[in-house]
Amino acid sequence: MGYKINYPVPNFGVDTDIIDNHASLATAEAMKSHKLEMGTDASKAKWHNPAKDVDYNFAPKLDGDIITTNKNLADTEMNLGHHWALAVQLDSDVDQGSDPICSSAGCTQYKHKKKPLGYKINYPVPNFGVDTDIIDNHASLELAEGMKSHKLALGTEASKARWHNPAKDVDYNFAPKLDGDIITTNKNLADTETNLGHHWALAVQLDSDIKADAELEAKTESDPICSSAGCTQYQHKKKGLGYKINYSVPNFGRDHDINDNFASIKLAEGMVGHEFQIGTAASKEKWANKAKDTDYDFNPALDEDVIATRSNLNLAEGQLGHKWTIA
Repeated sequence: MGYKINYPVPNFGVDTDIIDNHASLATAEAMKSHKLEMGTDASKAKWHNPAKDVDYNFAPKLDGDIITTNKNLADTEMNLGHHWALAVQLDSDVDQGSDPICSSAGCTQYKHKKKPLGYKINYPVPNFGVDTDIIDNHASLELAEGMKSHKLALGTEASKARWHNPAKDVDYNFAPKLDGDIITTNKNLADTETNLGHHWALAVQLDSDIKADAELEAKTESDPICSSAGCTQYQHKKKGLGYKINYSVPNFGRDHDINDNFASIKLAEGMVGHEFQIGTAASKEKWANKAKDTDYDFNPALDEDVIATRSNLNLAEGQLGHKWTIA
């Protein structure tokens, strides 16, 4: 053979990645209160694909008429010395010989050539343990649970049942079928508009109507069902939060991420020889946007010619009984 076989190999135990994966799986199963089953008889039965039990025949035996037709076609081509070319390749064509553009190794000329990635892959990566942010988050969660004397349950059956939204179980119909009377009314309205050559415009409220409504509302008395304190019967009653607020929080000092950011800024300022200024009077003056100092009038008063034109148009439409529609 030219090389050794069956030589002793030291056993360094289970790989750390395998141990970490088993630990992660155990943690996930505990959090979800569910045991992951894979490769067992129960899981195979649950996720079994019945389609794979069918023995499909991808090369069925040809019908007698097809065999006779192929034989007659081959005999005729031989007698006439001419090959009848079809878009369908018959078995007789396949048996005549290999494709001349392909070698005995196969049609390799159609395969895409692999281009080098330009960088290394599958190189060893050192394991520095769990990230500090993850450790800090677990510590913060444990501290908060201790302060509140409450265990955070997320994704469990109990939490799903507690925070379940019953409204999502209702299949609302946002496009219900119109009543028969409504359908008939719409049809009669469309026919009348076609006969009269006029479109009946609805749901258009003019400025004059809004002003008239406001003046009328000002002259009327208040709603008798409301007291002098207001319509308080329509206000939603405040429900207790179910947890304390405004409680004392211990001060553990500034977060280490903030300290790291300040250190990074100081280091960068030293490297570029420039002090970073933001929010100061000098920086505000330097980066001030002059356009924001201009008070633009986005609703200027209309020109007298435009006002007169609109008034004449309204009068003409009223006399003709026709609404002038513009695209």
